[in-house]
Amino acid sequence: MLDQLTNTQLIKRQLSATSKTEVFEELAQMLFDNQCINNKAAFLDDILTRESLSVTSMDGIAYPHAKSKAVIEPAIAVGVKQEGIDYGDEDGVNPTVFFMIASPDNGADHHIYVLQELFGKFEETFIQNIQNAKDETQILNILINS
Repeated sequence: MLDQLTNTQLIKRQLSATSKTEVFEELAQMLFDNQCINNKAAFLDDILTRESLSVTSMDGIAYPHAKSKAVIEPAIAVGVKQEGIDYGDEDGVNPTVFFMIASPDNGADHHIYVLQELFGKFEETFIQNIQNAKDETQILNILINS
C-alpha cells in the first residue's frame, strides 16, 4: 500500500523545520504541491484538531494524520530531521522521522490501514536506515521493501 501513497516528490531527506508546527507546514506544503490536497490551511486545521486529541508519535517516529475534506488523493508525506524535533512526546523522545498521512473524509478508514502497515515497520533498524539514507529514492526503497 505504501508504494501507492508516496513517491520521491513526497519525501524530504532533510527537513528545514525546527518546530512541530514547521514540520506540519513543510509536509503539508509537499502534499499541496503534489496535488494531494486542495487546501493547505484546511488540511492543517484537521491535522491540529487530530493532534489535540493525542500526540501522534512514538519511538522517534511521528505520524500526524487526519481525515480531511481537503484531501484529493490519499498520500503520505515523509520527512527526516536528523537532530529531532520537540514534539511533545510523553516519553520525551524527539522524533527524527515524520509521516504525514492524508486521508479523504469519505467515511473510509484508509488511515487505519496505513498506520497498521507503518507500525509493522517501526523498529530501531528501520529508523536508522531512513536516517542514513543518501537520498529520497533510498528512503522510498526502505519504506516499500522493509
